[in-house]
Amino acid sequence: MIENALSELNPLKTLRNDLGECVMYYVELKDLGEFLIFEFQGKTNYVKVMRPFPGRWSCDSALYNPRGLYVFDLGKGITGRDIISRMEAISKWSQTMI
Repeated sequence: MIENALSELNPLKTLRNDLGECVMYYVELKDLGEFLIFEFQGKTNYVKVMRPFPGRWSCDSALYNPRGLYVFDLGKGITGRDIISRMEAISKWSQTMI
């Protein structure tokens, strides 16, 4: 679902891992750094965008981790612009925490 959106971002590196309940993507961008994107499909498709975190990367750990931002598909699909806007917000937020 989001593979086309990710290709719009021109990532340096993309790794895909099917975790059963979701699909996880590890994405590295030149200016913004490393991100994890968890794709969930159901009645409403959505993704959670977050920085890599210590521990096991699983669907449940992504959902219960308080950090990160969501993108919901409300009929128009999830675009690269939707994802990059969340990445930029996370990047800006993490710079203020240093």
